[in-house]
Amino acid sequence: MDDEFLDGESLTGRQAGLIFVGFLSFIILSGVALVLLRGLF
Repeated sequence: MDDEFLDGESLTGRQAGLIFVGFLSFIILSGVALVLLRGLF
């Protein structure tokens, strides 16, 4: 992993939660965008 991002510390629960939520929302937004694009074309 990137030591600069973690500042030499292990990943905290809050950081893991933010990464998980961000990743999940990215997947959901990608799915919605795909459906909208398929509806347009």
